[in-house]
Amino acid sequence: MGHLLRWIAISVLLAASAVVGAVLIALNGADPPPGTSASVQPGEVAGAGSEPAPVDHTLALPDRGHRVVYVLRGHRVDLHSEPGGPVIKTVGDETEFGSPHVFAVAETEGRWVGVPTPSLDNGVLAWIRLDSRDLGAGYTQFELVIDLSDRRAEVFEQGEAVRTFTVSVGAPGSETPTGRFAVTDTFRRGLNPSYGCCAVALTARQPNLPSGWLGGNRIAIHGTSGPLGVAISSGCVRAADRDVSAIIDTAPLGAPVTVRE
Repeated sequence: MGHLLRWIAISVLLAASAVVGAVLIALNGADPPPGTSASVQPGEVAGAGSEPAPVDHTLALPDRGHRVVYVLRGHRVDLHSEPGGPVIKTVGDETEFGSPHVFAVAETEGRWVGVPTPSLDNGVLAWIRLDSRDLGAGYTQFELVIDLSDRRAEVFEQGEAVRTFTVSVGAPGSETPTGRFAVTDTFRRGLNPSYGCCAVALTARQPNLPSGWLGGNRIAIHGTSGPLGVAISSGCVRAADRDVSAIIDTAPLGAPVTVRE
């Protein structure tokens, strides 16, 4: 089975993991995802009888690591087709699987950030306005790189490979899509046994679904008891259970994932 079945959205809604550990450090905003810390929201100070000073609500991004933004609890943000362009979708503080909504920052343009999202085709970024009233910001030092030709995955921390393992990838006709993606959700329970111990959902989508496939189009990295180092899946990346579990233990939501030929 190559990617997450449609029923996972219901059966594991309450099982989606929160952001792991202190690898994601929130710099601005309130109510960060679990495992983060936040600073005081921007405010204003005015003397008695004076007019309140105007507040700039532009969210500041960190100057280190792989930057992320997340939707504050109880808030919603608009996804735009381009900076200042039409709204293509409005999202809340949770993903469809119930995880905190964390976006990897792939590009910046003024007061806007471009982020990969499963709401758009692979390679197309959605744009979010940096407004501290709705968003918090942070960073992670972790990233994943998957090489389809070598059938190898690597976890990097601060640019250094800390884990390397063999994977299976999409079969001819349903190849694993390449590009820049990000982790959106993690799962440890409630999965079909064919997904092994756990799964890591990505922003990637499978544009070449096998004929008759009804399981949805999201790409994931998931466990398996089957062969590794082969092109066999419907698009998902399969790995040994211990390696998928290690990803969940280290790489937080929003961690960037690069899939290359």
